[in-house]
Formats: sequence, structure tokens, C-alpha cells
Amino acid sequence: MIDQKVTDYSELLTNLGIENKVLSHPESRNIDQVIGSLGKTRSDSAATLVMKADDTYISIIRRDDCKLNTKKVKKLLGVDSLRIATDEEFIEITGLIPGAATYFNKNITKVLIDKKVLEKEFIVGGSGSFLFSISHKTSDLTKIPGSQLVDVAEESLVITDSKYLGKKRVFSGIRATGRLHLGNYLGAVKGFLELEKTCKYETVYCVVDVHSITTPYDKEALAKNKREIIIDYLAAGLDPKKSIIIYQSDVPEHIELAFYFSTVETIARMMHLPTYKEKVKQYPNANTMALLNYPILMAADILIYKASLVPVGIDQEPHLEITREIARKMNQLYGTDFPEPVRFATKGEYIPSLTGEGKMSKTVAGSFINLTDSFDEIRKKIRSAPTATTSGGEMSSGVKTLFTFAQLFIPNEVEGFKKSFEDKSLQFVRLKDAISEAIYKELKPFQERRAKIAADQKYVDEVIKDGAERARKIAKETVREVKQKMGLL
Repeated sequence: MIDQKVTDYSELLTNLGIENKVLSHPESRNIDQVIGSLGKTRSDSAATLVMKADDTYISIIRRDDCKLNTKKVKKLLGVDSLRIATDEEFIEITGLIPGAATYFNKNITKVLIDKKVLEKEFIVGGSGSFLFSISHKTSDLTKIPGSQLVDVAEESLVITDSKYLGKKRVFSGIRATGRLHLGNYLGAVKGFLELEKTCKYETVYCVVDVHSITTPYDKEALAKNKREIIIDYLAAGLDPKKSIIIYQSDVPEHIELAFYFSTVETIARMMHLPTYKEKVKQYPNANTMALLNYPILMAADILIYKASLVPVGIDQEPHLEITREIARKMNQLYGTDFPEPVRFATKGEYIPSLTGEGKMSKTVAGSFINLTDSFDEIRKKIRSAPTATTSGGEMSSGVKTLFTFAQLFIPNEVEGFKKSFEDKSLQFVRLKDAISEAIYKELKPFQERRAKIAADQKYVDEVIKDGAERARKIAKETVREVKQKMGLL
């Protein structure tokens, strides 16, 4: 039975015009346990932070996979002091137990909603009870009295399940379909560096060239691209002494383990994955078993190293769930000890396409900036990005994309450009050129390092050979264990 206070609060939200649904779960104050029991991740939930800004109490709604930028909040509010309310203050203001904050409270008249919350259609928040949560339609949250949509939080490295903190290995891969672009650099490689430098993990980063042949490809381009990506990794700062950097095809045990894993998954399960359906639609003449088994090979890529963390984008979560599912089934059926890996998100993990539609992708012409592009090439691409015909009124998707890049590369200038947009005086070429210059400034050191590494072919060969040798030692042992457990040895 739902607590009457929770029912009353849900009805209050409905009366405000906020679509919501009460969700029940085991009693817990731990956010990871709550969202885990609901089958969700931190990006699907948002906390209510009750804070004291100078002499006024406010609340801030920010996603649980993000960290609050207090400097931005103080600047936005024009205050000198900002801190989390004490437990005593929280109880007095909200009438709730600390940790059970709701998005709306009649005693708080100013509510800041971080814009990343609205990237999800629905978000899970507090209900005033530790037995229930509430799923809110995010587009309705601005109906909360005194609410304001703001940009005050940043996505950060988030390990979404504390039971995996003791594990020591990370795996992530990238398809060899083209050279690394800006989206890869900001959305993936920077995350790799963060793990390599700040966490005590053995990191395995792989150019998944076998995955690349599951869709139509060019043989010569594949051979060239896979090597270029290794060089890009090294130029970006990955240390081959700290990380294992490999080609997937250099470790054939990946393929063998994938076959063993295929015995615990059904064809129907694979065919219902949205990513499979999308690929079949994109490549109707390449609906092969290799494409269908893509998620199973991905599971083998990860679990062969018994990796517990996987730095991938949110779009890969369905595949990661297959990996966890396979790990559970293998452990239950055969007594293996595979971990159930979790994803972590990095700041800027979703980098929009220059076309204003979807994310930056090397498979979509005109959508991306190569890490090796010259200043003139970058400026040409940015200047080609679509914008509204006038600088006033509602932002088009192309204009929103420009301001996303501005936030990433020229954050101190964003407010000025937005003000110019609002008063219809913005010259888009000025905004585009400022972004272009900042991107080139960011990439120039990378390009200089890359030129030196590319010239040292022997060094690159040694990195690839050493990575394969180290990876195969781990992979062979995992396959031996699996074969033994399955009765094949």
C-alpha cells in the first residue's frame, strides 16, 4: 500500500500539471540501491539539493550522474555564500527526513532545475519516503512554482554500483571505421585518461576491428584506420605502460569466448535489441549472423578481461545490459565468476553533430571534426553549421548545437553571445569563429604530439605487439576457466 503522504504529494504534482507515477522499491537511502532496484542508472534519476544561498533557502534539481558547479550557482544568484542545508535546517524547512527531499516544497520559493535533467523524457526523484520514488515527466518540471531552468551541473565520472569499486580492470573499445574525431576525444578518450590517471585500475583499450566487419567496409581503409586510431590514442596521452592497447583481432580468444556465450542467449533476444533493428534498417543487405551476434562479441570483449567498468556512451547501455545478463547466466549455470560491468559517464559524453541532428559520428558526412583538421578546415566546418535565418526568437537545433560547443570551448563567453542572440544582434560568424579558434587551440598540442608518434613506426609496432602479448595472457586464462567450467576440458 502506498503511504498516504506519498499519494497526497503525487496528487499535488498532478494538480500542478506535472505528469508523474509512484514507484515502489525496497526501503533504502542509498541512491544506487534504489535506482538499481528500479532497473535504472544514475542518469535516470535526479536529486533535490536544499541549499542556503546567503540568507535564503533554495533547492536545486540536478541529475545524479552530474556534479554541481557551485561557482556557476553563486554567479547566477549573485550571492557570496552557498552551502548545503544542515539536517536541522532541512527538517525545519521541508518537514521531511534528510535524504527524502521532493522536487516541490511549498516552503521553498526558488527552484533551479539543471537543463541536463530535461535530456531525459522521465526522471526519478524523491517522494518524501524511502519506500517510494516518483517518476516525473521532465518537460513538466518547469511548472513547479518559482522554478528556473539553468546550466549549473556537469557530467562526471560516476561508478554506478559501489560493489564494483574493488575490481581492478576496465575495458572499452572503438570501431575502426575512421580516424578519431572531436566527439570521440571529448566523449571517450578523455574518460580513458581520467581512469588511467585517477583510478587504480588496469585499463584495456581496444580497437575493435572485428566489430568493424559486421557492416559493409573497405579492406584497405580498415587496415589504415585501425593503426591511425592507435596513434591517436597515444597522441591523446594514453600511456602503453599503464594501459593495454590492442587490436581486437590480435586476441582470437575474444571470438572463442563469444561462441561459448552464444549458448546462453537466444536469437529472439538479440533480434529485439533496438540497435540491431537500426543497423538492419541502415544496411538491409547486410543482415548477417555477425551483425546479430554483435552484442555477444561485445560481452566477450569485456568479460574476457573480467572488466567491471566500461566507459561507453549511454547509447551502448542496451548492449551493456546484455553483457550483464550473460555474466549472470554463466555464473548461475556454470559457476564462473564474471562481474556484472557498469558504465561510467564523462563530462561531454554526448557531442552533437555539426548538422544539428543527432550526435557527432564519423559515419555521417559533415557531422564531425577530425582531431587532425587544420584551423582552416575546422573554421570551414563550423561556419557550415546550420543556424536560424534570424538571430532572434526560438533557437533552431543548429543554433543549440553551436551554443553547446560554446559551452564546451568558450564557457566564459557564452552569456555574452546568448544575450546578443536574445536581443537579435548576434553575428553568427563571430560566434562560429570564436568556437573554431578555441577548438584548434585545444587540438594543436595533440596534433604536434601525433606527428612525432606517427613518424616513429617502430614505437607504434612495439606498443601493438606488447599490448597483444599482455592481453592474451589474461584472455587465455579466462577461456581456460570457462572451458573447464563448461566441461570442455
